[in-house]
Amino acid sequence: MHEPVKSASERAFIGVILQLVLLPLGVVPSIIGYMAEAAALYSLSQTFNNPAIAGYASNALITAVMSSLALLICIFFLFVSFLGPSISGTFLGISIAMFLVSYVFILLWGRSYRNLYNELANSSGISEFRSAAKWTWLGALLFIVIVGAILALVGKIFALLGYNRLKEWKPPQQT
Repeated sequence: MHEPVKSASERAFIGVILQLVLLPLGVVPSIIGYMAEAAALYSLSQTFNNPAIAGYASNALITAVMSSLALLICIFFLFVSFLGPSISGTFLGISIAMFLVSYVFILLWGRSYRNLYNELANSSGISEFRSAAKWTWLGALLFIVIVGAILALVGKIFALLGYNRLKEWKPPQQT
């Protein structure tokens, strides 16, 4: 049981690294990291016999994609609103509406990751996943102000620490 956990935790670790490294290139490239982490979490879900992990990973991936698309549309309409005075009000309104839609998806993303990391903490006993859950959720809640993105990054760092510890995880001894 140790080897599948080690392999999946290494893949999840790489997935989170990809999320963080590719994020400066844009939200769409970082989806590659989310997909890699979700695939690894599916393996962990099977190994820990906890289907909730796979379900929350799937929800997190879907909401990450949806929030990314909504943010891209928001940025596009914000850019278009500066092109001409006659249409700027309409496109600015669409941009604000799309930001609110993306915020709803970010909240769903944060809730999915909070639940996911809590399930990982319950299954593995690794406390860093609880910290990752807390910081990711707080980051999603406060994403409407810029500080939320920083808090979500702190959550990802705790997730990295948890995946790193998970590489050395051994199942509890049966008595």
